[in-house]
Amino acid sequence: MLNDQFLSAYIDTFYGYGTYAAPYWFVGMEEGGGNSLDEVAARINLWYNRGRLELRDPRGYDYDQNTSTSPWFRLNPKSQTTWRQLIRMALVAQDSSPSLNDIKAYQRDRLGRLDGDICLLELLPLPSPSTGHWRYSAFASLLPYLSSRAAYMEHCAPFRAARLRARIEQHTPKAVIFYSFNWWYRHWWAIIAGVPFNRVEAAGGDIFLGTSSTTTFAIVKHPASRGVSNRYYEDVGKLLVKTNR
Repeated sequence: MLNDQFLSAYIDTFYGYGTYAAPYWFVGMEEGGGNSLDEVAARINLWYNRGRLELRDPRGYDYDQNTSTSPWFRLNPKSQTTWRQLIRMALVAQDSSPSLNDIKAYQRDRLGRLDGDICLLELLPLPSPSTGHWRYSAFASLLPYLSSRAAYMEHCAPFRAARLRARIEQHTPKAVIFYSFNWWYRHWWAIIAGVPFNRVEAAGGDIFLGTSSTTTFAIVKHPASRGVSNRYYEDVGKLLVKTNR
């Protein structure tokens, strides 16, 4: 069984990787993974016993680059599909023209670091193989809101959106990029941002942009979406350059 005390604390407290001092924040739907009870329990138990932090380093608590078996952070890393485009947007926004090797080096050395310039956040806290999966009712949790994905979303989204909005107001990042065009998530992206969005044309599809007095907000297609090119995410980065000048 999952430890419901640990699980509840994780749902209430854990938001992602990096630092709120980062100029670029990326907010996704939920983290991948969660394929087995053992995997989820190990992740949550370790988080709980290592300080219950709101943000942490994505590499793990006992990371050693020379011995790591992680394909994402070893000396010659594999490029992770979603992270690749998030890094591309941030580097282009800094007036860079990154190659794939540049992106892989950034993923290995800088992505989500506690002193880095990208913060990786999730609206929903629990890892899942996809939005079409729901395994937590089978993982023997007694928390009533984990009986179904619908109950979980209804429970978690309001308070976590409010927390993310408060963190944006507190830390005033340069840009917050939400990545999903799904209608349900777009509703919460608008609540978190608290600004109106306007549709902007870009290569390979539209982008929604909004601005406050301190922060540029963008809603973009998820990097796992079919048929979306590198050019699309480069265009997002270029728009961020323009709006932040």
